[in-house]
Amino acid sequence: MESAQIDVREYSYFANNQWRKAADKKFFQVHEPHSGKLFASVAARSRTDARTGVDGTWGVDAPFGRDPGERISPRLAGRGLIEFGGQVAARIIALLIVGMLWAAVTPTPALAQVKLPTVNLGETNFEDGFALPGWFLQEFPESYVAGELRDGHGNVVPGTNRLTADSTTTHVVYISNMRFLGGWLSGEVLQPIVDLDVRQAANGISSRVRGFGDTVLGVGLQWAPKKIGEGVFVDRFIFDVSAPTGTYSDKRAVNIGNHFVYVDPYYSVTYERKKVEVSARLHYLWNSVNDDPFVGLGIRNLQPGQAFHINYAASYEVLKNVRLGFNGYWLEQLTDDRINGLAVPHSRERTVGLGPGLQLSGRNIWFHLNGYLETDVRNRPSGVKVILRVSKAIPSRRT
Repeated sequence: MESAQIDVREYSYFANNQWRKAADKKFFQVHEPHSGKLFASVAARSRTDARTGVDGTWGVDAPFGRDPGERISPRLAGRGLIEFGGQVAARIIALLIVGMLWAAVTPTPALAQVKLPTVNLGETNFEDGFALPGWFLQEFPESYVAGELRDGHGNVVPGTNRLTADSTTTHVVYISNMRFLGGWLSGEVLQPIVDLDVRQAANGISSRVRGFGDTVLGVGLQWAPKKIGEGVFVDRFIFDVSAPTGTYSDKRAVNIGNHFVYVDPYYSVTYERKKVEVSARLHYLWNSVNDDPFVGLGIRNLQPGQAFHINYAASYEVLKNVRLGFNGYWLEQLTDDRINGLAVPHSRERTVGLGPGLQLSGRNIWFHLNGYLETDVRNRPSGVKVILRVSKAIPSRRT
């Protein structure tokens, strides 16, 4: 049976609440994988982009392993997507929306594409594992500036793509004297306030948003320091869950809130020997479904993939109560994003941040100043982050 060919039309892309044609009025032709017949004329920055997006749609109902004689009946969907046998091939969205996946580090703007939520990337570092029963209060003023947008291959997306995020996060921790599994029962609350400015030429987006980010609640265990060898080891486990309380509107392409729940438990460790310490905090991120995404996408729902991320640091006490050191973070998305329940290929994010740090301490108070330059970035902005963290401990009288 002869393979059917679509009525060839020009595929545009959606940006800034309207469908747009290719800037140079040229479209890249893509042919059916077996018959060689013309499949579509696609607006994209390059032939590779066009081929990548269309390959994603073949994977829905017409994989490359299909019998070339089997009839395929693709047709144009009303929203500019491709349908196969009545099922929307949502994977083509990665192609139709020319701007790649924007996702800032802190805070992360919820742009018109699927993106990972805001998570702890570099906010905690030196002597992270230490804590004792009582109250622990922290404030995290920070600034993130990104002047580049990287695609799934790590290449810079052409055009002016700038993101500036100024925020402060209030962190309140209570560690009780009650013990379970050898550790003190603990709880925490985090609440960010954000000023976000996005200028993205690729998607035609220019927007500034201010408001509250999603609230994060956590419970877990803090273990007392233990002597191991000639040093001290201390650790903590917290199970963090977000509440979708942040500023959000499905009418905006740029948001501060995520409009979905995420789960991000972590395990923190520190080993300190004389004047040297090393610390790490390991997270695993799972995200629920956003059933009310940006209306300009014309989709029912989206779900960011799962990810692993870690903060790591090492410092040396150069003077009494003064530490200098190195800090870093690494985020690696492990599963594809999903749109309308279908995986979006080539959507996984990655970033690595590296830089110096300074810690000053007094009686139950600490000041941290840490900087990060991002590298090895995929499907995210690439920028610079500076964090000032002020911490105050109020020890329990029973400690």
